[in-house]
Amino acid sequence: MEIVKSILTNNPCYKAGKKIAVRGLMIHSVGCPQPSAEGFVKKWNNADYKRACVHAFIDGNTGKVIQTLPWDYRGWHCGGSGNNTHIGVEMCEPACLKYTGGATFTCPDKEAAMLVVNRTYRTAVELFAFLCREFGLDPLADGVIVSHKEGHDRGIASGHGDPDHLWRQLDTGYTMDTFRMAIKEAMEGLPANAPVKETPIPAAENRTDTVHAQSREDKPERSISAKGIELVAKYEGCKLTAYKCPAGIWTIGFGHTAGVKEGDTLPSAEAARALLSEDLKKYAGYVNDFVKQGIISFPLNQNQFDALTSFTYNCGKGNLQKLVSGRDAATVAAKIPAYNKGGGRVLEGLVKRREEERALFLS
Repeated sequence: MEIVKSILTNNPCYKAGKKIAVRGLMIHSVGCPQPSAEGFVKKWNNADYKRACVHAFIDGNTGKVIQTLPWDYRGWHCGGSGNNTHIGVEMCEPACLKYTGGATFTCPDKEAAMLVVNRTYRTAVELFAFLCREFGLDPLADGVIVSHKEGHDRGIASGHGDPDHLWRQLDTGYTMDTFRMAIKEAMEGLPANAPVKETPIPAAENRTDTVHAQSREDKPERSISAKGIELVAKYEGCKLTAYKCPAGIWTIGFGHTAGVKEGDTLPSAEAARALLSEDLKKYAGYVNDFVKQGIISFPLNQNQFDALTSFTYNCGKGNLQKLVSGRDAATVAAKIPAYNKGGGRVLEGLVKRREEERALFLS
C-alpha cells in the first residue's frame, strides 16, 4: 500500500486544526462517476471550500491512498457527530456509472466497474487494517468500522447510502460485514512494520501522483501523428460530395459532419484533408483530456495515442470513455475489436479498422 500525502492545507477544516481521539473509521464512496482522486484534491484544497474535508481518498485507477488530513484531525466527512470520533475515507467510483437519482445508478460496463471497485475495496481493507493497528481499534467491535449509511442508521451521520449502495447494485458480494472481517484478517497478517510507503506531496502544488498527473507545462498534449492521420483517412475514404453515412448523417470529405447538408461539395482532396486535420484536433483533445482527468490511467505512447484518436473519431467520446475507464492498456487493446457494429450489425470495414487500431495500439 502506498499513502500519498497531499494535505489540504488551504481547506478551512484543516486550518481549524481541531483534533479528535480516534474511536473508529468510516468508509464512504464519492457518489459520482469519477475514479481519479486528483480532481477532488484540487477542488477541496481551497479556502472557499467549506462543504467537506475527508482524511483520505482511495484512487480508483491506481489503488493508492491520497491522505488529505492528518489522521487525528477532526474532518468534515459525515455531517454528524461521527466527525468527532471517526476518520473518514472516500473511495472513488467507476467512470462508467450513470446516476439516475439519489443513490441509484445504471452501469453499462460492469466489467470495467468491477476493476475499479475491487481495487478500492482491497486498498480500503489494507488501509483500515493499518489504521486499526495505529489507533488500537478492534474492527469487529460495535461501531468501530462503519459505512456512511450505517453512521446515519446510528444517528451519527447524514442521510447517505454509501458505499453500501455501490456494492449492492453492482452485485459485488461485498457488505460491511465482509469488509470488517477482511480487515480483521488483514490485521492478523500485518507485519510489525506495515509495508506502507508514504510519499509527501505539498498540497499547495494542487497535485498528486495518483495518476502520475502532470501539468500542461510538464507534459505537453499530444497531437495525432502522420501515421495516425493516414489510418483515419484510409478507413474514412474521401468523398467530395455530401452523402449520408450508414448512421444517416450527412458527411463529406474524410468523415466530416459538422454543418454538412445535402448538396455540399468540396473543391479538392486537399480541402478535404484540411478539414480532417482540423477535426482530428478535437478528437485528439478528448484523448488528452481523459489522460489529464485520470480516466486513461496508464501512460500512452504515440502509437497508442494515434489508435485511440482514430477510434474516437469513428466511435465518439462516449465510447472512448467506456473503452478505457478502469482498464489497463492490455485490457483496452483486447476490447477495441468489440466496437465493430453499425446499425446493429457487424460491418466488415469496422472489423478491419478495429484490428488495425488494435495492432497500432500494441506496436
